Order: sequence, then C-alpha cells, then structure tokens
Amino acid sequence: MPQKKIIAENLEALNSLKDLAESYEEIAVIRMQKIKDSVLKTRDFLADLSDVFVDLKSSYDRDVKELLEKRKSGNKTILPLLQKNGKTLMVYLSSNGRLYGSVTQKTYKLFIEDLKKPESQNADLMIIGTAGRDMFNSSSYARPYTYFDIPDIGVEVDHIKQLMLKFLQYEKVHVYYGKFDNVINQTPIGTSITGENIFETETLKPISREDRFIFEPVLEKIFYFFETQIIANLFSQTLLENQLARHASRVNAMEEALIHIDEESKKLNIAKNLIKRQMQNKKQLETISGVAIWG
Repeated sequence: MPQKKIIAENLEALNSLKDLAESYEEIAVIRMQKIKDSVLKTRDFLADLSDVFVDLKSSYDRDVKELLEKRKSGNKTILPLLQKNGKTLMVYLSSNGRLYGSVTQKTYKLFIEDLKKPESQNADLMIIGTAGRDMFNSSSYARPYTYFDIPDIGVEVDHIKQLMLKFLQYEKVHVYYGKFDNVINQTPIGTSITGENIFETETLKPISREDRFIFEPVLEKIFYFFETQIIANLFSQTLLENQLARHASRVNAMEEALIHIDEESKKLNIAKNLIKRQMQNKKQLETISGVAIWG
C-alpha cells in the first residue's frame, strides 16, 4: 500500500511538471514568433552596414591612426566620445531566467575558450545576466569583471545608453551570445560590434580592403556616427538575437522534458498496474484459501 501511494504521488508530480513544461513552451513559442521576423529582416541589413564599417576602419587605417594621434595629443577639435583606452572588452550576454536549454551553456563555453587565448589575457570582461554571473563565479577563473543587469524581455533605451557609455571607452568590443538558426538549432557566436570584422561572422582577423572612398563631410564625423549609432544598433541586434535563440532553445528543452515526463509516466503506470494485479491475485488467493479451510 505505501508503494502504491508513492507511485500515485509521483504521477501527480509528473502531471504538474507536464503542465508547467507545456506552459513554458507555449509562452516561448509566442515570444519567439513575436520577434522572429524583425530579427531576421534586420540581420542582413546590419551585416551590410557592418561591412561598410569594416571598410572604414581597414581602408582608411592610416587616417584613423592620425585621428588617434590627435586624440592622444589632446587636440580639442576631436570629439570627446571618440577617446579610447586602447583595450578590448569581451561581453558575455547570458540571461536572468533559467530553463533556456543548452544555448546559454554553449555560449558560455565559447566565451571561456576565447578567454583562454593569449590575445585575450589583457582584455576586460563584462557579464550581462545573473545566469552568466553565477556560472563564472562558480568556475575556477579569478579574473575581475564588470556585471550589468538588464531584463530578459523589454529592454529599455536607458539600458542601451548605459552600456554604450562603457563600450565607447574601448578600442574593440566582442559580444558572445546565442544566434538563432532555426527552431532546432541555435549557434553560440562571438562577434565584433566595433568594426574589426563583419557583424555576426566568425572571422578572427580584420579583412584587408583595397577600396578607397571619399567621405563626406569628413572622416571624423563619419567615424563618430559609426562609433555611436551603428555600434548601438549592432548591440541591440545581439540582444534580440539572443532572446530569439533562448526562446527557441527553451522550446526544444521543454519538448525534451515532455518526452521524458511521458516516458516516466508510462513506467509508473506499468508499476501501478503491476501492483494492482498483485493485489487482485492476493485477494483471489485469500478467497481460495478461505474456501479450502471451510471445505
């Protein structure tokens, strides 16, 4: 009897988990459908815009270096927001919530792999989201980092502004996040938002360009535009890409959870039926034994 009660309690718990998983999956599908079209349409446009950014930094490298020299010399004609510290910032974009499937862990693994590389030893680190912070704090890495908290959904303009004030201090900014391929696959990716390579590619070195352009009105103002407006737009896209990938990953995770729940429910129902038959057999034996005694 106690075993039968335990099985009944386990079945009730599995049914509750099933309801929860179905609710999570339904919400994830709704949110995924809400942002999917805009993310995919914007992706190609920003990739092309990023290509122009690479042209700006590569084809006019000498002009940019002269601009940097003016900054260092304290030239007051140089816009203050173009001042740089010459360092690289590595940003791991995670989440605050849980149950987002494997994409968060895969992105974290990519972030750590790049963190181990020699060229990353002097880079500054930023972690966005409590899930990433908890994973990094529980690891063996003792490197300091800046933590920033933004909501998983409904990011405000003020959040972007605060982050941009940080990003604009750095020469290079690399963001690590999950990229949506389709409902089944989500790819962890590390991409530059400061023009070292084309946005959302895994090119590790700047692309050598032979093209020459005439910038109107002047290089400095164009450079200022790219280093403020374009970087902000590229980072906003990474936030949306990461949201979309997380929702798709959650759908997969909940589907897998529902399959496991169904399998466990079948096992418990088989055990429940087995106990039921055993009890029926026991009653029949007791009945037969009673008849034999009275006979």
